[in-house]
Amino acid sequence: MTSIEVVAAPQDVLAWSRAMIDAPLKAAIATLPDETREVVEYNRSDFSAAALALLAADCIGDATMAIQVATALELAVQHEQLHADLMTRAVSRSHQPSAWVEFGDDRAVSAADALLTLSFAQLGKPEVMILNAALLSVVDGYVQEAEMDERDDVDIAEHLGVAAAKHSALSACACELGALAAGASRSQAGHLREFGDDVGLARKHVDDVLAIWGGAPVSGRPLYDDLAHRRRTLPVVAAINAGTDVYATDASPQELAVLVERAGGRKWCEQQAELLLARALHHLRQAGPRARAADELFGLAREVTTARCAPARTPAPAVPSQSTATSREDRTPS
Repeated sequence: MTSIEVVAAPQDVLAWSRAMIDAPLKAAIATLPDETREVVEYNRSDFSAAALALLAADCIGDATMAIQVATALELAVQHEQLHADLMTRAVSRSHQPSAWVEFGDDRAVSAADALLTLSFAQLGKPEVMILNAALLSVVDGYVQEAEMDERDDVDIAEHLGVAAAKHSALSACACELGALAAGASRSQAGHLREFGDDVGLARKHVDDVLAIWGGAPVSGRPLYDDLAHRRRTLPVVAAINAGTDVYATDASPQELAVLVERAGGRKWCEQQAELLLARALHHLRQAGPRARAADELFGLAREVTTARCAPARTPAPAVPSQSTATSREDRTPS
């Protein structure tokens, strides 16, 4: 087994991903009417879905084979973000007012629908079917969540299922489509899909922790925001499952945060994120990836999950290599 060191910072990978899909993304958005394009260009993304697709492809072969797939995923993620903010009435995203706050509901809905159309236009029928299944999973997650919110009982397994449906489907899809675009076998694509699935759920655990304890500089949302709105996020559900009925009191959001932490809700989420990341690494290894891309893919996964919960972590475990790759800059289209 060859030990591999991380060779590029995740921000470099995200910048590379953005550069890779810049031309087709701009070309697709340019076809939209002016009012719709204004909303789309306002809505920010971190390009992590595109990076997952491109790096999954790079693990198998040539990342440039996945440019259209990565573009489609970026458009699909922006579609989902607009709808998510509308449904939850989230007032901010990426440290700025949400699109519906800035432009109104109707324009946000129109932009989301246009993004979905543009996303499907990038793909062939087999890829559309895979992406459509992922988006249907997200919708089903919202339906299940609405049904659970009307009940008093709290089942942690149900909440984890909903979290996976809403937050893992697109990252799993990105890794699978990226791998297939580069010529992956069904087995390789399946392992990379599982990798993306685990990373997506790990990220949800971390997002829920940061939405309570992170504050605006970290999460872009006010401190204790989910508790202020009495949402049943994963740390809260874990606390309730441990015997602390958090929302049975009229405590302040700050006091609720103390209750959740004392009940182990925060620690449980952080531990779950670590376990999921370890399982993701197992699937990545099983895919027989190329060295540099595998390192960068796992480095990105770590940065969007567990590294956000603590300032220092132990070095990432090595991923077994099959071959090395050229520099990141050399693989960016001119």
